[in-house]
Amino acid sequence: MDGLITDAEGPYTVKILKTKSFNDDNEYVTGAQVSIEEDEGLSEQLVETSPGIYVTNVLQGIIGKSYRLNINYNGHQFQSTWETIETAPEIDRIYYEYEVRGTTDRDNDQEGLQFFVDNQGPENGTRYFRYEWIETWQFGVRWPSTLDYLGNDVAVETSNPLYICWKTRNSTGINIASTAGLTANVLSGHPLLYAPWDEERFTQRYSLLVKQYAMQEEEYTFWENLKESNQELGSLFDKQPANVLGNVSSVTNASDVALGYFSASGSKEVRIFVEREDVPPSLTRIPGCAPLDSLRKADFNDPQFPLPTDYETTLLQELERGQFFYDFLYSDTSPAPLGALLSSAECSDCTQKGGDLTKPEFWDE
Repeated sequence: MDGLITDAEGPYTVKILKTKSFNDDNEYVTGAQVSIEEDEGLSEQLVETSPGIYVTNVLQGIIGKSYRLNINYNGHQFQSTWETIETAPEIDRIYYEYEVRGTTDRDNDQEGLQFFVDNQGPENGTRYFRYEWIETWQFGVRWPSTLDYLGNDVAVETSNPLYICWKTRNSTGINIASTAGLTANVLSGHPLLYAPWDEERFTQRYSLLVKQYAMQEEEYTFWENLKESNQELGSLFDKQPANVLGNVSSVTNASDVALGYFSASGSKEVRIFVEREDVPPSLTRIPGCAPLDSLRKADFNDPQFPLPTDYETTLLQELERGQFFYDFLYSDTSPAPLGALLSSAECSDCTQKGGDLTKPEFWDE
């Protein structure tokens, strides 16, 4: 299981899955009774919004208060230890450096940006931290189709633009840091993610939202052990080669083993934007695409090589097959179109590359 309550505005989520062998797929636990209680008596029953996903409604985490998770599933009761929300220091700075990394292909090194975080906390504050992040980036296409062809050499501005998209990706690995061995409670140059050039991250605009969670030493030890036992894998719910016990145990039967951690953490978050002009030009290149196809009227008027259909019919058929109208084909001597330029969906429709056409609400910040 995996659960988190913070001092940030909810709702908060608890995920529950059944323990699996290394080769089995995830199986979410449905129909459980899940609640979070506060040390002063307040308790809230969570609602299952999708299989195995339980969400709060009104509960608000408060700095200095302690919280406990309770689960009842088919008569089996599980309970976490009490966890106190520690104050998280402000994030001083998120920054990046251009970095080239070697790959298994000696002729193709990987370019990207390595991101770092700095923070500074009070001497008597927590010295244990965990980081998550959300990447979002805007990207386009090689041949943006801005026109809709209506027929008979008439085109208008498209009513369904498909040439600007956004992608979002959440962190999946375990990223923790500690200043426990340092004289000052200062974290400097802690590496976060390495964002490679692929998927056109930096061709237009890139955003990184970093979330910092303040932990107690016991939770830090849990994540450290999980990371060490699971180096090649990602999140808590990946297939783990070893069982790492957390702070949830059975109340009814000691032989019922619960894996995972219920966290209560102070949190801070910072969003930064990386503009196209702020990164090396090599990171802004758009992957190659096939050249535009040209459909010329003159080719349909050659008596030596007659075609089965006329120009207009052929153009409309190509558009029906999924080609995109890019523009008219002109000459330097005549204002009348000589034909049309067409492109493939892969080169004109950014949703073909997994993009979302909806602009994020924060994008114009």
